[in-house]
Amino acid sequence: MHELSIAQGIVDVVEQEVKRHGLRNVAKIKLKIGELTTVVPEALDFCFSILVKDTELEGACLEIETVPIRGRCLGCKRTFDYKNQGFYFLCPYCGSEIKVISGRELYVQEIEGDEDD
Repeated sequence: MHELSIAQGIVDVVEQEVKRHGLRNVAKIKLKIGELTTVVPEALDFCFSILVKDTELEGACLEIETVPIRGRCLGCKRTFDYKNQGFYFLCPYCGSEIKVISGRELYVQEIEGDEDD
C-alpha cells in the first residue's frame, strides 16, 4: 500500500505550507492525482485520516481531482485520452509510439483554511 507514504508526503507538504502562510483550521486539501499513479483514493483518505489524528490537520478532508491519462502520438501528432486501452502505449489511430502528456500528476493544488490575523 503506497498510499501510506503518499499520505505522509501530503501531510509534510501541508504542514510546511500551513506554517509558511500562517494558516489554521485547515478544512480542505485539494489534490491532483493522475491515473497512472495507481493511487486508490479511498485508501489514501484512510491513511491520511490516521496520520492527522490528534494533530492540527485533524478534520481536514481531501478533495481529489483525478487527471486522466492523455497521450500525444509521435507519428500522427494527435492528442487523445487513453481510456480502456490497457497498458499498450500505442496510438489508437496509427499504432505509433506515444508520449504520455498527463496522468502522472501527484501534488497538493490548494489548501483551504483560515489565515492568522
